[in-house]
Amino acid sequence: YQRRVHGPPITEPLQQNPSPPIAYNSSRTYITFVVGDGDNIDFVKGSRKDWMRQRAALCASGACPPLAWTLSPHLQHVAPAMARWYFNQSYSNKHDYFVLPPSGHLYAYPGMMKDPAAANFVVATETDARLYGSDGTVEWEWFTAWKESIDHYYPRYSANNIVRGFFPVNVPFMFPVLEFGTHEFYKVFNGKTVLFRPREWRGTDPKKAPPLSGKEYLTVAQFAKEINEYPPGTVTNVYLTSDGGGNLQDLADLAAAVAEHVQVVPPSTLVDLALAAH
Repeated sequence: YQRRVHGPPITEPLQQNPSPPIAYNSSRTYITFVVGDGDNIDFVKGSRKDWMRQRAALCASGACPPLAWTLSPHLQHVAPAMARWYFNQSYSNKHDYFVLPPSGHLYAYPGMMKDPAAANFVVATETDARLYGSDGTVEWEWFTAWKESIDHYYPRYSANNIVRGFFPVNVPFMFPVLEFGTHEFYKVFNGKTVLFRPREWRGTDPKKAPPLSGKEYLTVAQFAKEINEYPPGTVTNVYLTSDGGGNLQDLADLAAAVAEHVQVVPPSTLVDLALAAH
């Protein structure tokens, strides 16, 4: 891993672990956990590599819910062997999956772009996703740009149906997203493309929470209570970032703390379930 990061370029799709088909049950809650910060190659070389090794130990102990890891698409060009290392690690437990980090091809706000930049960005993101064998991406969304993006950006992806699921993050994260109703956990475009409601988790120490951001710093017990009380049939996601001290153990503890009716699923399965419930 440390001695060689280049290797042959990635020109054909890498193989993801298969996502099990699950029949939608309106009495259950379905959720995907997304591990954030994979856009940062320094993190990919450091802390996320450590997390991936920690994950192997957790899975060996039996704590192995499905996880979606964000992974920079630029590894495909600058360090393809590093990308392959992550994929190879995932094969050992068969419950790890990869989605593009914010916002797909680049750390950007593509929903605010105009053509031809927006059209080119969609093509680049689809190419990145195809090479990772992925159909999902995290998306930064500036808090004033939601309506424009919902009306004009996300529906573009339905044409090729390569990227099917968007796991967005509101920026600034503590501001409300008025475009989603109280119990609206996703939006569907053209019967193909799913935009999930943003739900970020930054850590478990409420003392670190900036103003207006207490819900992003819930303890494991508090967050499990929130999830357990979602309406029956909910299909949703959680995006974990380490900005506020969040870590892999937090997700493992949360998965163990939720009620029996809550099922943690892979990202592609979550998209299928949202489409089935829609």
